[in-house]
Amino acid sequence: MKMKKWISILGGLLLVQLVLAIAVNLMGEDYGAFEPQEKLLAFDEKGVDGLRIEDGENSLVLKKRDGKWLLPDSGDFPADQEAVERLLDKLATLEKGWPVATTAGAAKRFKVDDEAFERRLALLIKEETQAVLYVGTSPGFRKVHVRPEGEDAVYAVAFNTWEANAKADDWIDKDILRLEGDQVTRVEMPEFTLQRNDEQWQLVSLKAQEETNGEEARALVDKLTGLPIESLLGTEAKPSFRQEAPEFEVKLARKGGDLLSYRFSKPEDEDYYVLKRSDLDHYFKVAPFAVEPIQTTGREKLVQTKTEEAPSETSGGDISAEAEVEAAEVQE
Repeated sequence: MKMKKWISILGGLLLVQLVLAIAVNLMGEDYGAFEPQEKLLAFDEKGVDGLRIEDGENSLVLKKRDGKWLLPDSGDFPADQEAVERLLDKLATLEKGWPVATTAGAAKRFKVDDEAFERRLALLIKEETQAVLYVGTSPGFRKVHVRPEGEDAVYAVAFNTWEANAKADDWIDKDILRLEGDQVTRVEMPEFTLQRNDEQWQLVSLKAQEETNGEEARALVDKLTGLPIESLLGTEAKPSFRQEAPEFEVKLARKGGDLLSYRFSKPEDEDYYVLKRSDLDHYFKVAPFAVEPIQTTGREKLVQTKTEEAPSETSGGDISAEAEVEAAEVQE
């Protein structure tokens, strides 16, 4: 009886295996033809001069001109060069591995279908599409499902969806305002003016017993020359920007350059500042943490009372010697 029972169990397991094998064959999951080390996309990384990213709602275009990546739909604003090159490097090194599915139904389920996707990336050379990749759902940490256009196979690769966002603010050069500190010669604020003399910053119009706090002066200049932006607000002034009634203005002179004017305003009921710099067409959104330390730097923070020079060791020694001679004469 026990032997017959075991034969029945084993027979059942064999039947299950046969059913699974038939199901796999019917679904067309034939992995034998795939090469795990094959590149996911075939394109000339050095030749790519265009990138289009879509997410179903937004569409972004990046163009390379004269060796620089720009955002044409944002007035040719400079893109973050390193971020664009990093994305291209990542796409060029992705490998297929073994497909997780090869059916049209799976493509829709993993959101890498022609019509339903998380991201659609198109790589261009002179307006001609070289490769297209659909990016979909995530099967795990730092993993996404992808499908190259023209293929049925869906793969799971090491990639993050946020590395290919379709909004311009995610690609702008947020250090566009950065200046070399040693090229700045003068800073004019509402309450004071700083002037560079050789390598030292000096407050203009110091009183007799005042001197410049060099550390605070350098800190202020560093904040101005390293000011980051959050996003673009267009090239047209809007009443909501309140630029006609700014919170404060700063003027900054450079070696051999024009005087730059920084106008900071604060929209009503908003937790950010609007900045317009005189040499740039765009208005910028800037975070309070970057602006307020500049705004609250007053003259009193940059001034300190002069410290009296202590007598030198040599003069101190001479005084002691004279005192000893006088003492000897008194004793005589």
